[in-house]
Amino acid sequence: MRDLTRGPRRAAAAGLDRAIARVACREHRLIGLALLRIAIGVGTVMYCLADYGDRQFFWGPDSYNSPQLAAQAVPHLGFSLYFVSHSQWWFELLFHATVLVAAAFAVFGGRVLTVATAVLMWSLYYRNQDVLEGGNNLVEILVIFMAFTVSNAYFAPGAKRRRQRLRETAGTPTIRTAAHNLGTYLIVFQTAVLYLTAGYWKVAGKVWQDGVAMYYISRVTGFQMSTAYAHWMSNATLGTAVCYFTVFVELAFPFAIVSTRPWVRKTVTVSVEAMHLGIMAFMGLVCFGLMMIGADCVCLRDEDYRAMWLRARRLADAVTGRLRAVDLLPSPAVVRLAEPEERHA
Repeated sequence: MRDLTRGPRRAAAAGLDRAIARVACREHRLIGLALLRIAIGVGTVMYCLADYGDRQFFWGPDSYNSPQLAAQAVPHLGFSLYFVSHSQWWFELLFHATVLVAAAFAVFGGRVLTVATAVLMWSLYYRNQDVLEGGNNLVEILVIFMAFTVSNAYFAPGAKRRRQRLRETAGTPTIRTAAHNLGTYLIVFQTAVLYLTAGYWKVAGKVWQDGVAMYYISRVTGFQMSTAYAHWMSNATLGTAVCYFTVFVELAFPFAIVSTRPWVRKTVTVSVEAMHLGIMAFMGLVCFGLMMIGADCVCLRDEDYRAMWLRARRLADAVTGRLRAVDLLPSPAVVRLAEPEERHA
């Protein structure tokens, strides 16, 4: 009996060892985390500057939404530094600090700036929840997980030296590496749950089943940025195709990111990001779309980005080679002028 169970036990122990080594010995998804960092930082700056001239009306101490009224709408465990003082100088200090810290977070990253951005971002969100676009719900959670990750291993000053230090410690299990990967996988899990839930509710909705959801959305003037979008969604075939495409990619996303086939992961993720680019362009939800694209980026692996970069370089080299070949060919006018000389010769 012991001989029969010894093999499965060894296999289970070996699998557990591989899982621990994968989580604790090397940092994963560094490129995606860097892109998420940039998306959150830039999105926060854009959110503040989009209504900079009306900041007193939306978030100031004399806002239409008074601090006392806004404090009552704050959820459990929520907070806002804007409620500490109702003076004008305190508001200006916090608001401009949010812009500066978010910009520094987008450029430099790091755990300290992650925590500072999270605190200032939460404070601004809870100061007035009437002007939120929806992407804040996800970002408020993801930024907590980001505090445990290395978000500046790419696209930041000193990123190359930082990656070199990570490579030097690779292979040795550390708590810091395990915390990084745990936070990263929680970001991926949270994003996958969001898309799965959104896709499920769309499938259950009659307007999505009938393929007319995009038509009604295009008629909501509060989220309308392009008149061409409303015109296109009036076409029954195109509107239905966009509805079904949205439902399909949202439901497929959680399963695609765990696929062992890179082309599946990349195709579905790029399709979801194209959907958010459409939301940004035609519905005007720029910050929402930017935050969602940043979360999508973490769901791709580092090897996926390297493969796409190599393919893009090959494509660029091929196009450049063709253009150079065309430039080396003589123009038709030059050929015609050269023909009489050749005949005379």
